[in-house]
Amino acid sequence: MLCNKIWNPIFVLLVLLSLNSCRVHHFRNNYKDANQLMHGSASLQTKPYLKAHLKNGDICILRDSWGLDTVSDRLTGIGERYDFNRRRVSEGEISIVVDSVAIFETNTKLKNPEAGRIAALTILAGLDLALTAYCITVPKACFGSCPTFYMDGHDDFHHADAEGFSNAISPSMEYADVDALDKYQSEHGAFSITMKNEALETHCVNDVKLLAYPLKKGERVYQSPTNDFYLCDTNCTLKHATADEGSIMNLLNTEDGKERFSLADENNLSSKEEIFLTFVNQGNTNQKGLILNFRQTLMTTYFIYSAIGYMGDEVSDIFAKVETSDGTLEKIKGGLKDELGKVDIYLWNVEEAVWDLLDGFYETGPIAPNRQFIPFQVNSAGSEIKLKIVLNKGLWRLDYASVSNVIGKVNPVEIAPSALYEKGKYNPITCNAVNDPDQYLISMPGCEYRFDFELPELDTEYELFLCSKGYYLEWMREHWIKDKDLLKLKQMLDNPERYLKSEAANYKMYEIQMEEEFWNSKINTETFSFDENYYIHNRNRGADK
Repeated sequence: MLCNKIWNPIFVLLVLLSLNSCRVHHFRNNYKDANQLMHGSASLQTKPYLKAHLKNGDICILRDSWGLDTVSDRLTGIGERYDFNRRRVSEGEISIVVDSVAIFETNTKLKNPEAGRIAALTILAGLDLALTAYCITVPKACFGSCPTFYMDGHDDFHHADAEGFSNAISPSMEYADVDALDKYQSEHGAFSITMKNEALETHCVNDVKLLAYPLKKGERVYQSPTNDFYLCDTNCTLKHATADEGSIMNLLNTEDGKERFSLADENNLSSKEEIFLTFVNQGNTNQKGLILNFRQTLMTTYFIYSAIGYMGDEVSDIFAKVETSDGTLEKIKGGLKDELGKVDIYLWNVEEAVWDLLDGFYETGPIAPNRQFIPFQVNSAGSEIKLKIVLNKGLWRLDYASVSNVIGKVNPVEIAPSALYEKGKYNPITCNAVNDPDQYLISMPGCEYRFDFELPELDTEYELFLCSKGYYLEWMREHWIKDKDLLKLKQMLDNPERYLKSEAANYKMYEIQMEEEFWNSKINTETFSFDENYYIHNRNRGADK
């Protein structure tokens, strides 16, 4: 049964004395004590360590130094090995096949040649670089994101055009994420987009490609939640838009960044609210679709940070379970997400006088807006189209809503990058890595890459979408460890309905103030660099620089 660990005062005193009286420390024979010793010092950087969680359930803790033999694909060093039941089975020289490792954890920067091979599986703990004072005091307000993409590389996060694979917080959760960009026309047939790592995270990027569809005058292409693409024309006029506060027409009738959002319920973070939309039924087809521009507030970010904080010094232990246990993975993927729900869309059925559920929108991430489309069929004889939006209070920001006429489904052409530049310097190795399905580009905090694409035809207007595939690993902030609460984590995963009620008061203390600090604590890729080297990871043993 999961439970909190209670520190023995004598043990704490002995640890402090040992850290201050000698240069080299040795981990205790008991795994729990060894784990506390690593994380319980005044600073997590006191002594370097590398913890390897093996796929068979064993754990190896290497201390002070280690190395990777890229020929044999073995990691070697001095340390202790613990079996599935956390009994120490050996001490001394350890040799580990990297492919046998589910997750690593370390408190030090990785050096080549370990960087690419190991970084793709490593949770970094305690490297609180470039954090503001408020972010240290209120760590759940720190900026966090998956890869952010910009059509203008000089733009900042307030103008991000896409946010890649937001839900993929561990290797086993990797997926391909498609984001709508906009219409684009280039005289020279070229298009560029810049990818930045603006947070204390490791981004493992497997693929970045452009999806393009040529447009005629008045046409647009929209993407559904199932990644189907619909060619449309003739938008219907928004006649009414109302929520609890009254009319919100001025917030939803134009794509201007002026968003409609509400604050969370102070008693229950899963409380729902409704928005009612009425459109004039225009066009010569009964095949329609709702266009919605939306993004999340910082509520989901708060939950992710809270969950990692609840894990405390067992963060890598728990993520290793995510990688090796389907049951744990399903709890992470479902649970809280299902309880919070989607942005559900209902169509008013005139004949039966009921609301029919069409589908729902869901995209994690508070930074870049999403533009998605849900198709539906209406009675062309009706003069109005009535829709209802049901969504979680305090979780969603809506910028624009419209209904468009569907011409038909289409298939955009996929375009791979023709070139890739790392902070302005052409780099064929990283470009090859992104174009190779067996390799990953490892993007560390401060990294910035520009992808160049060649469009099929000159002087043609295209609807563009970005597809990015990969996953990312949050760094364990040193200040999060003190929030360890495994019972709270268990409640979050096993009983999300109860958790969202019990956590409401805590979240309300953060809700307003974390907005400002979140945006102010991002990493500036123009001035910050974690490491000047690029990292490549080959999933089948690899090409590390």
